[in-house]
Amino acid sequence: MSTKQEIEQGLVELLRRVYGKDLSSVVVYGSYVAGNYRRKSSDINLLVLLQNCSPDTLERLGREGKSLLKKHKVTPLILTTAEFTASADVFPMEYMDIIARHKVLFGEDPTKHVQFSHRNLRHELEHQLRGALVSLRQLVLAARGRKRVLAAELKSWTGSIAAIFRGLVRLRGDEDVPVEFAALIEQMNTLYELQPGPFLTLLSMREGESGNPVELVAELLPRLEHLILVIDADKVEG
Repeated sequence: MSTKQEIEQGLVELLRRVYGKDLSSVVVYGSYVAGNYRRKSSDINLLVLLQNCSPDTLERLGREGKSLLKKHKVTPLILTTAEFTASADVFPMEYMDIIARHKVLFGEDPTKHVQFSHRNLRHELEHQLRGALVSLRQLVLAARGRKRVLAAELKSWTGSIAAIFRGLVRLRGDEDVPVEFAALIEQMNTLYELQPGPFLTLLSMREGESGNPVELVAELLPRLEHLILVIDADKVEG
C-alpha cells in the first residue's frame, strides 16, 4: 500500500468513526492532487462535509485524529453540506481552486452543482488584494527596518498570493491555471500587462535565494496598488 493510500484510507476511517451517518463527503484538493505535493513540507487540504456539525464531534475529531492530522499536516475545512452550497458566492476564489483540482475520497462529489459569477469573484479578489496590501504594510511596520525579520515574514505572506493570482487568471476567463507558482506569476503578469520582476523575486527569496527585502517591498507595494485599481475598474465596467 502506498503512502497516499495509507493517508486517504486513514482519513476516511477516522472521519467515518467520528461522524458516522452525518458524514456526507470527504474531498482532498490543492497540491496533494495537483502533483506538486511535498511530503513533510506541504499541507494536505481536506474538505469535510457533514449533515450536522456539533462541538462535541469537533472535539472528538481533535482528540482521535491528533496524530494522523499532525503527522501529515492535514488542514481540514469542515462545513455542513448546506453551508458549502450557500457560501459559494462568498468564497468563489477558494471554491474554484477546489473544483479545479480535487479528489473525492468518500461520498458524492459536492462540487458538481456549485455555480459562480464573475461579479462575486471580482468582489472577493478586490477584498483579498486590499487585505494583502494592508498586511504587507503592517509587515514593514513591525519589522522596523530589520531585514532578516522582514525576509522571514515575507515568506509567510507569499502563501496567500498564489491563491489570489489563480483567481486573477480565472477572472480573465482563462481556466488553464498553472500549478507551479513561477508559471502562474508569468501568466498573471501577461494577462495584466505587468513587467516580470518583484513577484518572481519574492518566489526566489522564498526558495532560499538572497535578496534585499526592503527593496523588494518597495517594488511589491505599487504592483498591488496597480492590481487593485485594475480590479476596481472592472467593477465599473461590469
